[in-house]
Formats: sequence, C-alpha cells, structure tokens
Amino acid sequence: MDTNKDVMMAARRERKKNSLNYEGSEKHKHPWQRGRRGSLCPTELGKIAQRLLDSSVPDGKQRFAVHEGQAYRALAHGPNRWHGHPVGWKEVPEQVRRRWLKDGKVSRAEIRLHWDA
Repeated sequence: MDTNKDVMMAARRERKKNSLNYEGSEKHKHPWQRGRRGSLCPTELGKIAQRLLDSSVPDGKQRFAVHEGQAYRALAHGPNRWHGHPVGWKEVPEQVRRRWLKDGKVSRAEIRLHWDA
C-alpha cells in the first residue's frame, strides 16, 4: 500500500513533468555568435526568467510575458523546456496586449516605446 510520502513524491514528479522549465538559449545571451541570430536578453533577466515563464500567457505554441514594459516571447525547444527572448509589442497578440493594458501590467507609453524593440 502507498504511504503518504510515496503519494506526495508521485504528485511532485507529475507536477514537474507538466511544468514549464526555462533553459536559456546562447543565441539570446551572447552577441557575435557565428551563424546565430536572435535578440539579446538583458543579463539581469536570467535571474527572473523562470518566474517570467511561470507567469506567461499561452498563445498557440508560444507564451508571452512582460517585464518593466518590455514584452518577451517563449518558445518550446523540447518537452516542457522553453527559452525566451525580447520582442516588439507588435509581435504580441492583440488580445494579450489588451488584457495587460486592462490589468495595468503595461502602459500605452511602454507599448509605443517598445513597439519595434
């Protein structure tokens, strides 16, 4: 018969299997990489990347998050493994932008400032 500890460990394994796990991509960390292209993430963002992914909003095969007025997109590169990078607000789905405006997570001025970022 299962003990309470076994049940808790099984539940923890199931949560981990279905969770979002951030793994940074080198092409978004270091400039001047041969053959690689990608927008660069601010270095301090690495410390909160998992938190951004956890709070992100799904849209198809992508997820979107916002931090200090800048939009970020996460893409899966393996089962439950994601990397993210900054994007311009024009790349964020309109329904996500509207929701965040309504919720006060971003201002119209920040969207204009980072429209093409």
